[in-house]
Amino acid sequence: MRLASEIFIENLKAIRKQKGLTQVMLAELADLSPGMIGDIESGRRNPTLTTIEKISLALDVPVQQLFHDNQEEYASSALDSKEELKKLIHKLVDKGFEM
Repeated sequence: MRLASEIFIENLKAIRKQKGLTQVMLAELADLSPGMIGDIESGRRNPTLTTIEKISLALDVPVQQLFHDNQEEYASSALDSKEELKKLIHKLVDKGFEM
């Protein structure tokens, strides 16, 4: 299980970039200093709840989206795909590679 801080940082960067914002632009929208955004994204600072709310509003996303762990979904999906691939291989072997 990943730390909430890691998930937050990853999502913050991804959403900011997806919206075409620089750290300076986000800082202006959130009424924070560019240094604060840089420090948060690099993990040097932990944001307060107030700061998280400001960032959420500036990015126009719900706070919970900043903490949603997409990697767990991808890992689960990859595991499903791996299992499906194994089943397909076994079917092909059982049929003598008939197609």
